[in-house]
Amino acid sequence: MTNLSKITPEWVRTRKEVGEKIAALTAYDFPTARLLDEAGVPVLLVGDSLAMVVLGYPDTLSLRLDELLSHLCAVARAKPRALVVADFPFGTYRTPEEALVTGKLLVEAGAEAVKLEGGVEESATIRELVKAGIPVMAHIGLLPQSAGRRFRKVGRSPEERESILSDALAVEGAGAFSVVIEAADAGLAAEITQNLRIPTIGIGSGTGCDGQILVFHDLVGLFPWFRPRFVEPKADLARAIREAARLFLSETQGKEHVASDR
Repeated sequence: MTNLSKITPEWVRTRKEVGEKIAALTAYDFPTARLLDEAGVPVLLVGDSLAMVVLGYPDTLSLRLDELLSHLCAVARAKPRALVVADFPFGTYRTPEEALVTGKLLVEAGAEAVKLEGGVEESATIRELVKAGIPVMAHIGLLPQSAGRRFRKVGRSPEERESILSDALAVEGAGAFSVVIEAADAGLAAEITQNLRIPTIGIGSGTGCDGQILVFHDLVGLFPWFRPRFVEPKADLARAIREAARLFLSETQGKEHVASDR
């Protein structure tokens, strides 16, 4: 990234035209947002995975809007150059009218774009948000808010394949500036990428997308109790934190430090 101006939805949209891959990570607090921004990550998502990796809920369905807004404000206070995108929590966009109310709250808290799950069935909502001046990143393929904890690869059967292709075309037609494709068959994700004018951002959908997004905690090994199969952590912060805490404990208690990974 050589352009030092603020990242915008339009910048993301045009990455497909210039052939530059898009990297996106989740961020849920001020220091993480600053660090990722300093590293040059262009898109920061305050996503609903916050529910599990930060707040300890069993799934994304438990996340309340006020909880997400609090973390969104913290990320926005970092004033990142990166584009700040915020997820719609489950149950906050059941109608286009409700989505508009939620979307305005997200923008007031610091979101520069929003993300919602769903394709054909959410196209009217996407259209209304875009009409109101709220940029939308769509999300198709596996929809965690609908699947609950039943994570699986999608798009392998002819019926699912056709449905996801229709979703991709619908969100593009409704005005989304990009679309996340989650846990889809790699061949299908690549086909969608070739057929759309807007960029695709994959997660667990192969390397044929226009970009990739990951949950920060998965990337750095900060949530060791569960790791998606497609993730290869680039660090082991869980181990580093345990080790630092044990060192502090032994120094405080005046005992010899013994390393352990338990």
